[in-house]
Amino acid sequence: MDSSVKTAPPTDQETELIDRIVAGNPKSFEILVENYQQRIYATLLGVLGNRHDAEDTTQETFLTAFRKLDQFERRSSFYTWLHRIAFHLAIDLQRRKKRSKIVYSNTDAMEPHRSSDRSSERSSQSPEAIAITNEAICQVQSALSKLHVEGRNIIVLRDVQGLDYSEIATLLEIPIGTVRSRLHRARLELREIMNEKGVNP
Repeated sequence: MDSSVKTAPPTDQETELIDRIVAGNPKSFEILVENYQQRIYATLLGVLGNRHDAEDTTQETFLTAFRKLDQFERRSSFYTWLHRIAFHLAIDLQRRKKRSKIVYSNTDAMEPHRSSDRSSERSSQSPEAIAITNEAICQVQSALSKLHVEGRNIIVLRDVQGLDYSEIATLLEIPIGTVRSRLHRARLELREIMNEKGVNP
């Protein structure tokens, strides 16, 4: 890991909740689930490409986190640690199923989590505008599915989920420089694929 990678420690709320859980109050874990479940699911949906796998892996992520909570060293935020668990579980699932390509079956995976007003914006659009937006999303999804798993995943983490470089470096356990180079290559490949499809990136 690059020594320049810095991660924020757990928030005060996270620390308090974790202390309660470790002390024998498992109900406090429900608050952590409520806080992060949708974000974890959105990431897994982007990586795995279908609802069923994303739902199952989300549940497995929180079960694993609960069982291993005493191993959380608190050198990063709880969400970063949780995200790492989720991502590793997703990669393991991809390997087990020997997926070299993933066909996206919905548009949810392409909705960045940080855009909380996106659904209200879409509801105010005309049917024609919504149809055009959905078509564009499907075209991007199709192009993403043609990328190598490594490239697709890093684009999902950066361009879909909006993680910064240090978060991605921590998650993937690689230097920030490697994050930047992988992302650059993946974006070039994605642009080339979309150009071949006649889609403006």
